[in-house]
Amino acid sequence: MSRTSPDTSLAAFGPRKLRTLMLLLFGLLLAACVALSQLLYGRRGASLVAGLAIFVLGVGLVALISGRITRPIVHLTRTAERLAGGDLKQRARVYGRDETGVLARTFNGMLDSLERTVRDLEARNRACESEADRLAAQMEKDAAERVRIERELRLARVEIDHLVDKRTAELARANDELHGQVLETRRSEDCLQNSVDRLERSLEGTFRAMSMTLELRDPYMAGHQHRVADLAVAIAQEINLPDEKLEGLRLAGIIHDIGKIATPSEIWAKPYRLSRNEFQLVKDHPRVGFEILKDIALPWPVAHIILQHHERLDGSGYPEGLAGDAILPEARILAVADVVEAVCSLRPYRPALGLEKGLEEIRKGRGLRYDTRAVDACIRLFREGRFSFRKETEAPIWQ
Repeated sequence: MSRTSPDTSLAAFGPRKLRTLMLLLFGLLLAACVALSQLLYGRRGASLVAGLAIFVLGVGLVALISGRITRPIVHLTRTAERLAGGDLKQRARVYGRDETGVLARTFNGMLDSLERTVRDLEARNRACESEADRLAAQMEKDAAERVRIERELRLARVEIDHLVDKRTAELARANDELHGQVLETRRSEDCLQNSVDRLERSLEGTFRAMSMTLELRDPYMAGHQHRVADLAVAIAQEINLPDEKLEGLRLAGIIHDIGKIATPSEIWAKPYRLSRNEFQLVKDHPRVGFEILKDIALPWPVAHIILQHHERLDGSGYPEGLAGDAILPEARILAVADVVEAVCSLRPYRPALGLEKGLEEIRKGRGLRYDTRAVDACIRLFREGRFSFRKETEAPIWQ
């Protein structure tokens, strides 16, 4: 049996009390009527029978009327009790359009709304439970995957540490080997540099000896080649000739007249004009110098510079009559330096003409016979006082 609350008990006994009260009220009225008729008419038997008949009829009417009045409320109360017990499918019966019927319809509407809400809540609850189950399964799957990944990461970390240690050891050995190779390479480089230095000194000595050989045959040539070499290098630096070409130009300048060794010395010492054949011998000295040096393996075109140092831009030079860009840049520079120094120096057939005459000569031939940049650089060096010829008594500076 379901336990009823005080509110539901009050609702259950309310209609009975109303029926009882109506019966009591009807009985009192009937008794009053019987008593009144007894007093007025004095017929006890007939009054008693009439009163009993009226009482029975009244009880029936009261029961019928009270039942119709209290039935909706009783049914509504019982529906409320079943609803309180959890049965949401119960509905109150509507007996009319009076206040009780409106109350029953409102109560049924509330129950319909409540049932829909409950169904929605149950559906949402089932969906939430399904989603929770899915999330729980996914979390379990993720947890298992995380455990697997962590295990693999630990294994990978151990493997990486092993590989790092192994690679570190290999690199350490390679570094030691490389360090040894570097030391060996440095020692080899030092030995090679020493060899290069010795070869350069030997080459320098060889060119110096060749220059001195020529100067011993012709006293007028003393210092000429070294002064020309110094001026040529200064001009080359002024016009920014690449450094790798400077040493070749310097060496070519030191022995640029080496071919004169094949010319009889009396020709160079003649104090008067040379014959055509004698001048032809003189004009051959660049070619002779080339023949002397052409088979020597040098990193610079020294032999060709010597061969071309008397060539002119307009093709008027010798021995091959080259012109323009066919002449090496080093040979063009050497030609300018050679002309300036020759004009400034004493010769058997004339006195020294001085620096101004030498600069005037190359200025007149600027762009025609002599390279424009070399001429401008040479004049600029002398005018600005950044170069001057050494005195003949000074020893040559060997670089």
